[in-house]
Amino acid sequence: MTGHGGFPASGPAQTGPVQTGPAQTGPAQTGTVQVLAPQPPGRAYRAERPAFVWLTEREVLRFLKIWYFTIAGHIVSALLFVVVFGFALDGRVSGVPGIPYAQFILPGLAAQAMLNVGYINGTTSLFEARHYRYVNDVLASPLRWWEVNAALVTGGIVREALTGVGLRRPAILLAAAVAVLIIGAQLGVLVGSYARSLDQVYAIETLLVLPLGFLGGIFYPVSSLPGLWRLASELNPAFYVVQSLRIGFLGSADIPAWLALGVIYGLAAALTGWSVLIFRSGSLLKP
Repeated sequence: MTGHGGFPASGPAQTGPVQTGPAQTGPAQTGTVQVLAPQPPGRAYRAERPAFVWLTEREVLRFLKIWYFTIAGHIVSALLFVVVFGFALDGRVSGVPGIPYAQFILPGLAAQAMLNVGYINGTTSLFEARHYRYVNDVLASPLRWWEVNAALVTGGIVREALTGVGLRRPAILLAAAVAVLIIGAQLGVLVGSYARSLDQVYAIETLLVLPLGFLGGIFYPVSSLPGLWRLASELNPAFYVVQSLRIGFLGSADIPAWLALGVIYGLAAALTGWSVLIFRSGSLLKP
């Protein structure tokens, strides 16, 4: 019975018996299509691999796809320096008594190659991510800020490690290599955070990274320099990078091993702390 307007008329509620039966357990017929299968009870979602591993894998594969440029190019460049300066000038330039000149310059060239590779990897990776704005996807992911930094640095470390060789004092060489890898990778990430164009990236490499490396005692023993030039070399952070690897390669250098390792680990800690501040705030990472 309906009232005015077609709405049901009010009246006493029916109190008759209610038919009971088994509850329907099948899917409700609501007219929608079930696309995803329901998650089995008691089984939590689990990613195929952690996001940190994914980002690190991306950074490594990024330069392995063009290995002939990113890895082989730097190795060939260092070998050319050894051939031209080492063998051509051997006997004409004095290095360390009892050590061939080609062998003397090899640790410095390895240090220079590792720093350049780490710098280029970090700057290009982060600069391109900011320039093309896909860094926003990374920042919006479940990755923590330190995981993003660690993944970028790990990619640079792997690329640097593929360019270095050794050894005479393995323990010192390993300790020095770890610090040099961190320095190069963090330096690249820092410059990639601040750079606004590729011109700035390559200008810093040309005007800062390369000169510091070549003036750090790669081609000559600093102990043979006059007082003022020796002081200038000792104020150069690249000098301690070269000396630490030279100790690991040849067993001795211009300074003690503890001093070289102390300086480069202090430099690695300072660059890492600076990078931590940038990634924690995230302001410089956004385009």
